[in-house]
Amino acid sequence: MKKFPLDGSVFEEKDKLISLLKNILLFTAAIGGGAALIYLLYLAANAYAGTGVKFFYPRLFGDFTQVAYYSIRKDAYLLEGGSSYSALSLLLLAPFALIFKKDLDKIEYVVESAEWGVPNMQIISSWRFWVAFLLYQTVCFICIYFLIRRMVGNNKKEGKDIFLIFLCCAPNIYALKRGNIILAALIFALIFLNWYRDEKAWKREAAILSLAVSGVLKLYPLFFCAFLLHDKKWFRTARMFFYFFLLYLLPILFYEGGFSAYFENLLAFAGGKEAILHRSNISLASFLYKIVYQIAYFFHTVPPVWVNDVCIVLGFIFLFFLAVAAVVTEDSLKRSLLSACAIALVPSVSYCYVAIFALIPFIEYLKEFEKRNKKENKVFLLSCLLLFFYPLYSEFSNKLLFSVGAMVFILLGIVACVKIFRQGEFGRYMSGLKKQFRKEEERQ
Repeated sequence: MKKFPLDGSVFEEKDKLISLLKNILLFTAAIGGGAALIYLLYLAANAYAGTGVKFFYPRLFGDFTQVAYYSIRKDAYLLEGGSSYSALSLLLLAPFALIFKKDLDKIEYVVESAEWGVPNMQIISSWRFWVAFLLYQTVCFICIYFLIRRMVGNNKKEGKDIFLIFLCCAPNIYALKRGNIILAALIFALIFLNWYRDEKAWKREAAILSLAVSGVLKLYPLFFCAFLLHDKKWFRTARMFFYFFLLYLLPILFYEGGFSAYFENLLAFAGGKEAILHRSNISLASFLYKIVYQIAYFFHTVPPVWVNDVCIVLGFIFLFFLAVAAVVTEDSLKRSLLSACAIALVPSVSYCYVAIFALIPFIEYLKEFEKRNKKENKVFLLSCLLLFFYPLYSEFSNKLLFSVGAMVFILLGIVACVKIFRQGEFGRYMSGLKKQFRKEEERQ
């Protein structure tokens, strides 16, 4: 590992800035990874010896095992407290679930998600699970590596460094620890951003299909359609939403209960008080509700039920400004940043692994590094550390530290919106839109 470049030139040279951030994240990831490895060996030794052990983190890889369990059950949506994942997500994970189906079949369904820890630990003690999980992660990481390489212009060194930063960043570690399928959603979002302006028609079509798939897997990547709307690609946007609804609704027919059961589970998940108050929820609604909750707690009371709804509404109001600003801005960096902010802040339940989409404005910033001044580079490094530094989002962190991520996204979103409207980008976009409509009218 290279020494940290601590001289002032780190904010003027891209290679040094990348190296500094990479080394910091590698150092913390190495410590955390070493501790995790020791813990897994400890579990394996106890399992081999047949001795009982109290698991420190019983929900380890729990998202992966639970979704895999749902994916091979036709009644996934009918179970009490059943799956809130889209049917396409279940079908995507089904081939991997088949690898350790024998282990999943031994597990009795538990109603409460919090109680999944016991059967989960039984599953991950199987070698078949590890084959499936490592295969899934390997496929995802290989795809992400080459997509990053392409976004940075096939610069091998820079692509490798950015990929290492991605591997060691807090959102990815959190997603890995949970075994969440958000990596698959990120892959399809990156495909979209790589190809949506390609000269070849089939790549452009593959791009909008990929965005639709990403949206079906996790919904919020649909915010990246701001790139299509900015380019005034109305028909492509319409086709993208057509693909989205087709892939979102049709696969549900593979599972019993259909649309009603699925949407009931989804609404229950999104509106639950526990999810809003969860320490790793970095959404705007959660951030505001936690503030109100702490104030109420200080006065030995609880917030009224309607406070939750108000916080969600405020999230959608903020979405409106983020969406408008993202569409009208002429700067692709601001557009990707605002999209990442919307993804992280607007859904009422937004666990910190959604910050993984900050990788996209991170790459965009580095591509335009020469245009930035020393002050902007300092803000960039600080923002990356606050979003990517895993100790802030570890098992030992509290709600306050997790709220740092929400505050970073809120501040970045507000600053970007203010700059866009001050610089008159909204007016220029609307003027261009009027000219386009006039030309179409003249053609007709």
